[in-house]
Amino acid sequence: MLYPCDGVSTERLVALAAYHPGPAYIRTSRPKTAVIYPNEEAFTVGGSKVLRESANDAATVVGAGVTVFEALKAYDQLKATGTTIRVIDLYSVAPVDRDTLIRAGLATGGRLITVEDHYVDGGIGDAVAAAVAEAGFTVHRLAVREIPRSGKPEELLDRYGISAAHIAEAVRTVTNAKPLVASR
Repeated sequence: MLYPCDGVSTERLVALAAYHPGPAYIRTSRPKTAVIYPNEEAFTVGGSKVLRESANDAATVVGAGVTVFEALKAYDQLKATGTTIRVIDLYSVAPVDRDTLIRAGLATGGRLITVEDHYVDGGIGDAVAAAVAEAGFTVHRLAVREIPRSGKPEELLDRYGISAAHIAEAVRTVTNAKPLVASR
């Protein structure tokens, strides 16, 4: 399953899917989004992109599609208060980039948060949790937990608890907890 977030990633992932042996599933978003990748950016099936990172990240936030932009907004909000987070665009959900997720978990004290515009079951949260389980990490999941409704994208992101404000609050919640593993 491929999950592009902007025009460049959409174009690249459609091309990858076209030449992928076997079935491929691409999930795109409706809202107009900014372009975050340069035209020459390369993507691979089973890959991800670390969009923000520092040596002092308090948590890792993993998003895909429209939630990548919410994670980037949360990054800006938190950075303004002195907290940095690692932001990962998990554009390939199946297969998932296990190595990058485990490295991020180790670097951020096991504090992993997924955010998705999907139900909690069977989505990014499940894929990430399965990928990092052997490393002993638990994943905090922000996802749609009620029947979807119609509305403006910003209103819906907030209603379902997957907006930048909700991500920032989840980061504050998990960082007040004791780290699951020591940072390396």
